[in-house]
Amino acid sequence: MMLDSIPKSDEQPDPSTLKLSNQPGASGESVPFSALVGRTVGDMGFSHGDLLFLSYKPISADPSSHPTTQASTSHPHPNQPDPSHPHTHTEPPLPNTIPLTDLSHVVEPDIDLYWKNQTGKIERKRDPDFCRHGEKGMCDYCMPLEPYDAKYQASQQIKHLSFHAYLRQLLSSRSAAQSSATDLPPLDPLSLSVMTPCPTGSHPPFPQGICSTCQPSAVTLQSQTYRMVDHVEFASPSIIDGILSAWRRTGTQRLAFLIGRHDKYEKVPMGVKTVVEAVWEPKQEGELDGLTVETPWSDEERVGEIASWCDNGLSVVGMIYTDLTPQPDDITKTLYKRHAQSYTASSLEMLLSAAYQISHPLPTKMSPTGHFSSRFVTCCLTGDEDGGIGVLAWQASENAEAMVKAGIVEASVDPGVVRVRKPGEGEYIPEVFYSYKNEYGLQVKQPAKPTFPVEYLFVNITHGFPVDPSPLFLSNSFPTENRPGLHDQSLEVVISQLSGIIRKSDAEISDTGTWPDRIKEEVKRWLSDWHLVSFLCMQGLFSLAEQKILCRAATMHAHPSDKNALEELFDSGGWQTLLTIVESSSSANVPVQSAPPSRAFGEMGIDSPHAGGSSTDLSGLNIPPEPSTSAPSGGDGGDKICPHCTFVNEAGRSDCDICGLPLG
Repeated sequence: MMLDSIPKSDEQPDPSTLKLSNQPGASGESVPFSALVGRTVGDMGFSHGDLLFLSYKPISADPSSHPTTQASTSHPHPNQPDPSHPHTHTEPPLPNTIPLTDLSHVVEPDIDLYWKNQTGKIERKRDPDFCRHGEKGMCDYCMPLEPYDAKYQASQQIKHLSFHAYLRQLLSSRSAAQSSATDLPPLDPLSLSVMTPCPTGSHPPFPQGICSTCQPSAVTLQSQTYRMVDHVEFASPSIIDGILSAWRRTGTQRLAFLIGRHDKYEKVPMGVKTVVEAVWEPKQEGELDGLTVETPWSDEERVGEIASWCDNGLSVVGMIYTDLTPQPDDITKTLYKRHAQSYTASSLEMLLSAAYQISHPLPTKMSPTGHFSSRFVTCCLTGDEDGGIGVLAWQASENAEAMVKAGIVEASVDPGVVRVRKPGEGEYIPEVFYSYKNEYGLQVKQPAKPTFPVEYLFVNITHGFPVDPSPLFLSNSFPTENRPGLHDQSLEVVISQLSGIIRKSDAEISDTGTWPDRIKEEVKRWLSDWHLVSFLCMQGLFSLAEQKILCRAATMHAHPSDKNALEELFDSGGWQTLLTIVESSSSANVPVQSAPPSRAFGEMGIDSPHAGGSSTDLSGLNIPPEPSTSAPSGGDGGDKICPHCTFVNEAGRSDCDICGLPLG
């Protein structure tokens, strides 16, 4: 009868191993069923209400293993391992429990490992007014503070806790005596989706059934007290200028992804800053008041791989875009559109930021899922109150990520508010409230029916430039990617720029051993260009190993220990192939030492020596005829020579590929 209580889906017991005990596990006295034959309950000393525990071994189990315990008269509970029996194992978890994820495989970023090993205490000096002890003493007025101390945050005008200070605050609420509790991850990722299937298993999955266990709770929005990133630092002003140059020349908006790393930020206790070293512009179509960008970003994995070769920890850390409109009465100034009376970030932009943050989660062992929120930042170049151009930086909050992931919110026509979606068929949208202080200073909770302010979904981030810039990439002479008609990347541009550097000396192009040191230094600086490095790596000219050497050579100035990267690149097969192309191209376009063209003499009022009747016969020198600079752009398909730098451009170009100036 007791055997009938064992589920048929479980392994069935071996009848010869059945035992009865008055205690669970191996702590009680167990009696085999064979010894109970012919005995009554009274003879065995049992009375009404006693708990009996049945143990057995499955039929398929190893005969040398210890029996697994199963409660027979009460709800099943997982057994504790028995140290005296190495084969003892625990029961599977109960049906309504969720096992913890194995976090040993989670690789945390270097900055998180650094702060995890630091105390994070805020050191204070001896207070001359209140301290009554010597220089080596300590009291309440000078003892170190915790990184989450509220008074210190207020005195330093720090609005948000850093991520690691927030973690210390969560861990401080746990008692040190509760060793099992301190081992549990302190973070609890927010989920606003219906759990399918329900952990209780008491009803069909949603939408056929729902209960209080599987349905999400109501959401009460408040300003987030912490932020994942405290500061955004642009390594060089040229990063911003490169993005603005496209807007200045076309008047259309641009978007780029930020390539950088994370470092400690000293101005905030246990702070983290994002250091931006370069940008990558995806395929896009700019407009006067917006843009259409490629989604998903097809080159992201490849760009991230190349960035990781350039420097340890370099990856895609955010995005930046322009929102600039010239003032109608003065086009040299921009409109001041984003301020306290309008909005900082629109609802559509906030949903976009949250979507990108969801796709770039932060790996951490402080969360039971192995990841929590994101360090992906969003920056916007927009007009400031003085008519200039400023930078706004923010991150979507954890609530915003959860609401976008669950499909609860949508953008509104009014950029300053977010709409709560109406649930469709088979959907469940939890109630949304937002809390604020009214005019009387009282905390009020109001339902979002159907909108709420967008300020509840993001946290502001400070930004700036270093006092002593030390960028990872020293040059930006190579054209930016995905700018058709404005800047076109091509191997011809690489050949032209490299040939122009080498021809400054009498050295042989293909023999790097004859190059003077100044030429090698100039080539090294020319190579230190993110757009050039990424272009060469994607052309297939270099092998995988040579691409890594190329990235090392481009950033060797930032790694003094890596002194041989440039020589290794010069000895590589891909570089020799590139030099061969440069040499053949240079020999095919050797400039002939001849007199200036007739048009130039005519402009100066001097008769050309090539005019008829000249005593100089140049017919035997095979001098090519003077090219015409007035060839139509789309008629006969002739090349167009730039009147500024004399570079021969392909037909149909409106701007020069080298100097960027107009051809017409």
